Amino acid sequence: MIKALCLLSTLLIFPTMSNSSTKINLEDYINSFSWDKRIVLFIAKEKDIYFINETDDFFKRGSCENALRNLKYIRIVGDEINKYIISDRYKNKHGIWLIGYDGRNKSYSNDTSLLKKIHSIIDTMPIRKSEMSEQNEKCN
Repeated sequence: MIKALCLLSTLLIFPTMSNSSTKINLEDYINSFSWDKRIVLFIAKEKDIYFINETDDFFKRGSCENALRNLKYIRIVGDEINKYIISDRYKNKHGIWLIGYDGRNKSYSNDTSLLKKIHSIIDTMPIRKSEMSEQNEKCN
């Protein structure tokens, strides 16, 4: 009887403990790319099909242009949000954020409008101007 209670307790307590320790701190994850990648953070509800498809298509179609601009795409859709510890700057918000090398938000949109101008925004940044002068690669 005691063994059964111990086993039952372990089965009930252990999953709770393991779930809390496996959450990713979104702020720390973003900061892990500081001065290495520009980030496009995308947070959407599962029901926002158009928003999701347009954003995913942007990253598929523009993979070369995005690579030249050193973009890292962080996509959080629907229940995936539960995998993260969300800081106040993103909590209960949905949209697209452009985050610079310095970890600061450079632009935000709660629709697909940012996708249309994201490359031009990046190309006006001082570090990007320097990158462009040194970059030999081009996209077709």
